[in-house]
Amino acid sequence: MRVGVSIAALVAGLALLAGAAAASRADNPVLTGDVGIGDSFAIQLKDASGQPVTHLDPGTYTLLVHDHSTFHDFHLFGPGGVDVSTNVESTGDSTFTIALTDGTYFFQCDPHSGQMKGKFTVGTVTTTTTPAPAPAPPPTAVAAAIGPGAKVSLVPASGLSAGRFAIKVADRSATDGFRVAGPGVAKATGIAFKGTVTWRVTLKAGRYTFGSVRHAGLRHSFVVGS
Repeated sequence: MRVGVSIAALVAGLALLAGAAAASRADNPVLTGDVGIGDSFAIQLKDASGQPVTHLDPGTYTLLVHDHSTFHDFHLFGPGGVDVSTNVESTGDSTFTIALTDGTYFFQCDPHSGQMKGKFTVGTVTTTTTPAPAPAPPPTAVAAAIGPGAKVSLVPASGLSAGRFAIKVADRSATDGFRVAGPGVAKATGIAFKGTVTWRVTLKAGRYTFGSVRHAGLRHSFVVGS
């Protein structure tokens, strides 16, 4: 008889504990996850109001996951040791109690994490701002000319370092053209062309030639340093 009373008391105690746990879990805000509806490659996490979760207050939550597919899973992980998931091969509903702290949390389908994923923040999150890269310096301006007559020029033709250049060519000859050639560059105006053109080029360390297209005697050289 005493044994029976003890067993009955034990059963009653367990029932009370289970009821208390269920009540405690019911008091937690509910987050609802869905994955693979109709075997689609879709995953989502919504709050109690049905809105996508983007930010939450720290605290204890009940996570209810509806897993609709036998080739997807729902995996939630983040700070505080939170790491819960459903089985890839199974479908159905799963319930987890999770304690969320400050930080960023991630959810994904493990077999397809490259395309089925999301994240949200909890509490205060420190973000690191990457400074914008410094703008590239403008190209070095160089003025070049040919004509009238047997005149060719390039200014400056010394003290140049490798980099980006804007070479503005004034071609004043209707019977000759201006050319510049060297490592990685070969530019020339047409023999019959008269006018102005700007070449945007990258000059490397090495020796370059400039001057007449037609007459080798009207060609000069300059050196670009490293």
